[in-house]
Amino acid sequence: MSSLPGLLRADLLKTRRTPFILIHLLAPLIGTAVFLAYYSYSPWNAIDKALVFIQSLGCALPALIGLVCSMSAEQEAGAGQFQGMLAMPANKISAYISKLLLLLLFGLGAILLAYLIFALGFGGILQQDRLGIPFYLTGAVILFGSSIFLYVMHLFISLRLGKGASIGAGIAGSLIAALMLTGLGDIPWPYTPFAWGTRFISLWTIHASGTILPPALPELKAGITLCTAGTILAVILSCIWFRRWEGRSSDN
Repeated sequence: MSSLPGLLRADLLKTRRTPFILIHLLAPLIGTAVFLAYYSYSPWNAIDKALVFIQSLGCALPALIGLVCSMSAEQEAGAGQFQGMLAMPANKISAYISKLLLLLLFGLGAILLAYLIFALGFGGILQQDRLGIPFYLTGAVILFGSSIFLYVMHLFISLRLGKGASIGAGIAGSLIAALMLTGLGDIPWPYTPFAWGTRFISLWTIHASGTILPPALPELKAGITLCTAGTILAVILSCIWFRRWEGRSSDN
């Protein structure tokens, strides 16, 4: 993977004339501004406000991931039916890893941006925050780490099946994530990748607010195990698949 830095720079240059960067900037800015505007007069307590914000971000993330992964794949499809990724057999895996890393780096940046703007606005402007910036930074890392599986899955769907399938799966994933926050998700959420982010950061908020979680919470242990193992396995399997992939038909 000696050419990985160069491939990453090339992938970054490819995004200059697309809405890719703009989406990663505007989505956190607009979304956070809407919540802060509402919280300026909402009668909810501070912990509930923070919890609803991070849960809403977690629910929206699958749809946004589906969108940006489809944009990244379609950019390659439009530039010669993926020949930029497939034309160099010796660097084929590097090309795939570069594409995935770019998506992950921008995803992490967008999540951190949303959390930091909310933390500064909620605490500095509205003077309502009781959790502190370290809480939001940790929450951003938790949400991002539990969403890596979704990036791998949506990049695979986008490359293999096209943008419609990826966007559709993302919208369905956001609905599932919201459903898993209800009582219906108390048992099955560890086995539902779309729910990992929302459930992990919800438990983190409850813990940070001073509520002691049961030390042997079985769902939490199962969720951490499945999320970690599933993410590692997904990356390995996707690399094996891409090494043998020869592109998709133009009608997808």
